[in-house]
Amino acid sequence: MLIDKSHSKKDIINVFLKVEVVIDKKLSKGLIINNLEEYFKHCKFNDSIKNLTELKFILQNENKRQRPNLEEKNIIMFKCKKIVKWATCNYIYDPSTYNSIGEVYNDILFIHKWGDIPSVRRACRFYNKCLDCINHVNPEISEDIQKEIQDKKILKKTIMYKIEIRRATKENPIVITFD
Repeated sequence: MLIDKSHSKKDIINVFLKVEVVIDKKLSKGLIINNLEEYFKHCKFNDSIKNLTELKFILQNENKRQRPNLEEKNIIMFKCKKIVKWATCNYIYDPSTYNSIGEVYNDILFIHKWGDIPSVRRACRFYNKCLDCINHVNPEISEDIQKEIQDKKILKKTIMYKIEIRRATKENPIVITFD
């Protein structure tokens, strides 16, 4: 079976972790690919990957999670910083950042496909708040990153309330603390 080149060794290991197959991280990508049939035998399918054909489909097709190379990432980060700077300066157009909304829109269209990078998501959020925005642009985020974001939101919402009461004396008055 051929695996698409866009899948890294880590991606393959993570896909098999979803079906409860643990692969040794010390093995090379080539050895992992050679032993695929053995790994397929031990798969326990669930809601994320329902059967063997779906697992093979994931491995044979291009990886949805894109990783920019160093040069692309520098360009992406520069455009994100430029958009954030423009937004934090009250969306004012000046020659040091942008001259028109069209330039901003072109930069957003260039970076929105790299939504796994937090700065891209932030830049898109700022652009979408702008009153002049041409179209609402959502960053493309992979399923793994979406799951991480949802988990973080749940953690932020759960709050443990605590109250502490001590007895009062003349030296120590009543102290009530809420956290």
